[in-house]
Amino acid sequence: MKVPIICPHDGAALLSNDSTLYRCPVCNSEYPVEGGVLRLLDKEDEFYEGAYENQTTFLPRSERPWHIWPLWLVNSGYPWRVRRHVPEGSLVVELGCASGVRYFGKRYSMVGCDLSFKSLRNLDGVYGCLVQADAAACIPLPDQTVDAVVSSYFWEHIPPDIKPRMLAECYRILRPGGKIIFLYDLETSNPLIDHYKQVDPKLYNRLFIEGDGHFGYQSPEKNLALFRTAGFQVLKHRGMEKTVFQSPSAYTKLANFGRLAQLLFGWTKALGRSPWFYLYTGFMRLIDSIVCPILPKDWARIDLVVCKKNSL
Repeated sequence: MKVPIICPHDGAALLSNDSTLYRCPVCNSEYPVEGGVLRLLDKEDEFYEGAYENQTTFLPRSERPWHIWPLWLVNSGYPWRVRRHVPEGSLVVELGCASGVRYFGKRYSMVGCDLSFKSLRNLDGVYGCLVQADAAACIPLPDQTVDAVVSSYFWEHIPPDIKPRMLAECYRILRPGGKIIFLYDLETSNPLIDHYKQVDPKLYNRLFIEGDGHFGYQSPEKNLALFRTAGFQVLKHRGMEKTVFQSPSAYTKLANFGRLAQLLFGWTKALGRSPWFYLYTGFMRLIDSIVCPILPKDWARIDLVVCKKNSL
């Protein structure tokens, strides 16, 4: 691994005589490398191990506009936004990377950080450095070495009381002017979602929060306030899915709210499959770009945020 890694216990740079074992010179802790993954955790996480192994596989033939435009389409425009704000060749850390974004592995020097060993193992040969670590405790990189910290559907899994500590870690490892780009779910006042939340709050909690480990649901403004308090300047944020048009995963959950909801939303499973997936995704991105900006901020179910580390 060419990227310097620090011990999560004392912050000392890890040493290695070969590619299979790293050792801390201060506390003498030893960390094995298995399947290309540096394992800094003592045990597997019961909830997240192997839970998310999805990978965004699209690779454009070139950086020409007619080849790269699908990056705007996939994953709510997350790869597109990262490309726009992070120069090629940058050192980028992806938190909660699951099985990653193949385009990132081609464009950047990538560090994938996740709790799940199985998810990271799928990235061997795609990202240059893979670390099984708890980013809530320590992002195991030296101070001011990273150009960007990015994540997709990770932030909503972090409890609110832990978020400030994680942002402090992001701030620590970022170079001056470094960026964070986070795509995440929100605690929403979207009329459609809010209706069913009022109908059965316990079912909403079980499906939307507990079932997915979304214990970090917060409103758009509360999340933005956290970024600012941590020393970041919010450059851009785009609230999405403010209308009745939602991702198929949201409809799948709503279909559980009684017989009428099943009739209304049960058929939407087809929207997650080809060929409807691509047509519907394109339609959603147009709605997000044209209609959602004029609707109330707190109607958003998803936010895509770009922040810059303020200079001291």
